[in-house]
Amino acid sequence: MTKGLGWGERIVYWLLLLALGAVSVLQWRAKLPVALFVNGQPVAWLTTSRLAQEALRLAREEMERRYGQGTEFAESVVTGNLPLPPNERLLSPAEAARRLLRQVHPAKRAWLIVVNDRPVIALPRKEDAEQALERVKAALTPSHLPLIRPPRFKERVLLRQGHIAPDRVLTDPEEAARRLTQGLQPPRYHLVKPGEVASRIARRYGISLAELQRLNPDRNLDRIKVGDRLLVSVGKPLVTVVSLHRLVTQEPIPYPVQRRLVPSLPGGSIVTRQRGKEGVREVAWEIVCENGQEVRRRRLQTRILREPVPEILLVGGGLPRPSRRHP
Repeated sequence: MTKGLGWGERIVYWLLLLALGAVSVLQWRAKLPVALFVNGQPVAWLTTSRLAQEALRLAREEMERRYGQGTEFAESVVTGNLPLPPNERLLSPAEAARRLLRQVHPAKRAWLIVVNDRPVIALPRKEDAEQALERVKAALTPSHLPLIRPPRFKERVLLRQGHIAPDRVLTDPEEAARRLTQGLQPPRYHLVKPGEVASRIARRYGISLAELQRLNPDRNLDRIKVGDRLLVSVGKPLVTVVSLHRLVTQEPIPYPVQRRLVPSLPGGSIVTRQRGKEGVREVAWEIVCENGQEVRRRRLQTRILREPVPEILLVGGGLPRPSRRHP
């Protein structure tokens, strides 16, 4: 068919054939139904692209009605021409939207708090997420110990934008901080019964009386009464706050005792010539805490504030005193 044509003419000829073939394929595909794909898998077929877009619009509106404004599909949802399988039929936009909703999950775009590559909580705005993390650091850092440097997280904690289930998006930074510090498990309470005392309640749940008081800081545990509701456990924190502190303490220095033998004193007798006085030593410590609990400490420096005064005892080295005899 191309006999007698030059190389340039032959190339043009084959290009024309390819173009005609591509146009034919496009015309054929244009006559095909339009499918809705979820993560690459077809789930519904419609007659035209316009009807497919209408189905997507209906599905998105229903998703927002159920889960709030801004809710999106968690999966990838696209449209494309695809032959209709023998076991399928063309759907209306409403039918296709209902079928699509059964195949997808809701998701909201938010700022995720990610702990060791795992999203745990999300908030709508970045500043809300940052505020929640600062609240966590404040809650899990001892307030009575001076800080050497700002607290940090032991885990790899970062913020990033992404999609997450709507029920994991919180609007209140304080609530987000509470979940991070107390875990995702709900808190457990005990209802005080007749005859119960705080120490017995603490033993029942395997905690110390001090821990029970820490969980209920506004309660006087010596005056609990029937019907009081005491918090006995909270979930494990989702993060670990590491804080470095400097503490200065004063310690007593024991005084030495010096014994001096005095031959002129009767044997066995002891006379205090000088009373001993303890000295005082100042010690600077570096303390490492995790979630408010001390895990280790290191002595930084020591300074003597007051030297101890030795106690001097005179010990008799002569003959014992004669015992008195009663007639």
